[in-house]
Amino acid sequence: MKTKLAPLALALAAAATTLTAVAAAGPVAAKQRIAIQRTAGSDAVALIPLTSGALARDSGTITACCWSQRFVFRDGQSIEINDPLMTFTLKQGSFVTRNRIEWIDLGNGYVVGTHTWKVVRGTGDYARLEGRGRGAVVELPNGALKLRLEGLVGTQGS
Repeated sequence: MKTKLAPLALALAAAATTLTAVAAAGPVAAKQRIAIQRTAGSDAVALIPLTSGALARDSGTITACCWSQRFVFRDGQSIEINDPLMTFTLKQGSFVTRNRIEWIDLGNGYVVGTHTWKVVRGTGDYARLEGRGRGAVVELPNGALKLRLEGLVGTQGS
């Protein structure tokens, strides 16, 4: 009986040591899921928390600059690629994201883009913000843009 229990005791001791080491490392900070939505025909944006966390709902405006432009062909389809910086100026502070947008012309003045983004800096409540995500943008025939980004964010060092 002793010889059968010895391996079990060793396994339990190893598990206890592992659990103790993990507990000593401290809690793992969860990322908060957010959405950023732009109303078509306006520069107004809303930051919408999708899960609980440090960020609260906020609103403000969006500006974009520093666009690059290049074209690639994939399977015979022309895709325009841009990588602008977007600044979200909200009531609780501001943050800047580096973006990559791949645009496809749908015809009749409609254009759709898939989007990736990453926070590069912030101020106010967003001073230590870090995170990334994905999104979609639609350009309507009148030039108005509708944008929705979603992603995971947290604070540096947490």
